Amino acid sequence: MKKSSIIILLINFIIGTSLSAQQQLDKYFEHLFQNRKMMGSVAISFNDSIIYTKTVGLANADTKIAIDTDTKIRIGSVTKTYTAVLVLKAVEEGKLRLDDTLHSFYPQIKNAEKISIEQLLKHRSGIINFTEIPGENSWEQAFHTEEEFIEFFVHEKSNFEPGTDFEYSNTNYALLGFILEKVYDQSFAEILKEKICRPLNLKNTYFTTETDETKKEALSYNIQNRYIQNAKVNFSNHPASGGMVSTAVELNLFLSALFNKKLISEESLEIMLPKNGGEYGMGIEKLPFSSPEGYTHGGRIENYFSEYWYFPKEKLGIVTLANAINIYSEDIQMAMLQYAYGTSPELPNFNKINKLSEKEFGKIAGTYVEKKRGFTVTVSSDGKNAIFQNASSGQMFFPIDYKENHIFQYENEIQLEFFPAKKEMKLTQGNIQEYYTKLPK
Repeated sequence: MKKSSIIILLINFIIGTSLSAQQQLDKYFEHLFQNRKMMGSVAISFNDSIIYTKTVGLANADTKIAIDTDTKIRIGSVTKTYTAVLVLKAVEEGKLRLDDTLHSFYPQIKNAEKISIEQLLKHRSGIINFTEIPGENSWEQAFHTEEEFIEFFVHEKSNFEPGTDFEYSNTNYALLGFILEKVYDQSFAEILKEKICRPLNLKNTYFTTETDETKKEALSYNIQNRYIQNAKVNFSNHPASGGMVSTAVELNLFLSALFNKKLISEESLEIMLPKNGGEYGMGIEKLPFSSPEGYTHGGRIENYFSEYWYFPKEKLGIVTLANAINIYSEDIQMAMLQYAYGTSPELPNFNKINKLSEKEFGKIAGTYVEKKRGFTVTVSSDGKNAIFQNASSGQMFFPIDYKENHIFQYENEIQLEFFPAKKEMKLTQGNIQEYYTKLPK
């Protein structure tokens, strides 16, 4: 189908969008929440207007405070898109050049004289990702100054010669934020507010170092037989790399302004955008599919998940922000994209997996406890595959593949063997074996 035909189809559907179609999408998100798959907010924009928004779940699971359209959720690495815009604005204002080197700001960093601002933006610096340094999980829970942040990674080896490879590194964007603070003589929070949020009237988008419930900021949770709050990250350690909050509506408004050249020039936007599917540009990736052609970035910090898709020719934006989730956000994004093109999303059956019947999977699914430590893990379904998640702070869920005789495996690292009659599970990882007992529903 030609691009013009796709756009006409999209326009015709949205103009004729019925209450019934929106109710179907509402039903999809309510289905996710009722099956403990997601809490958060979503929004769809078209032609610079919000055409759909929905919230499900709780900002605080203990006090039962519900998420609404003004509830702020951490957007993690989606912050990088904002940071890239701010850097390009600084270039337009003559504060920076893309070929300026890191040596002008941090000569103590390895290869500083070879690393350019452009390489930091494109993750081609070779600087280690500080989140992969041993002990970082506990380190990041305390406030750290810029100097302490630099000291945390500066003695680590470079991963490659600058400009010779690509490797995603949060350190690149943390440094870009500190550089912006130096050239503007303002905090990153102030620069963000002055250059982006105030001009666009974004009142629910900002950077802070700690989550504040009094400002309607949602807490982050692992999904087990109950919602387990994550340990609190101090976002001084994720400044311009992942520390912002926003709402699904305001993230859509930002994207619309960016692609309509209200924030940076057409020339700056052109160099920001990657050319090929799956490629990383400056704070933004190109979606791997080409019809429609779009751009994306995702984020995760604690168990906050975020993702946006934006399709410039269609002027269509799709945003998911979650404070608890154990299915892939891409599935949610695709359901909203299908809705925008007139297709109602299917309601996945979360009580089964492809290789086991609902009855057989029901004997296995649930939350299990290791009694000596009281440590819990949960096995659930994403509608196709079994999903495993433990209760440790910030632990990512991951799919486990069914082999045979109640045995599941994750790559070559973890094996789970279930004994339904005994309501038990054995977890094997390397030389370690642990036994878990299934908890009542």
